[in-house]
Amino acid sequence: MWNDRLRLAERVAADWRALSAAERATALRALEAIDEDPIAGAPLFEPLRGYWSYRAEHLRIVYRIVAEARFVVVVSIGRAAP
Repeated sequence: MWNDRLRLAERVAADWRALSAAERATALRALEAIDEDPIAGAPLFEPLRGYWSYRAEHLRIVYRIVAEARFVVVVSIGRAAP
């Protein structure tokens, strides 16, 4: 990533490879938005409490804000259900 505030979980590499070039561009814009304002997404409820979801076009990015360490961990990037 372009800075140390936004981190990707290991499993996100497979998600990234599954995206088309256009989807990767969309995902990059979304990651930049999350980096600028981590609470831009929507908080998730049980059983995913503590995680956030950000939608960009037809993609959904799931992440966790680690406030005490001052970074965000992206745990999933994928196509959202319609």
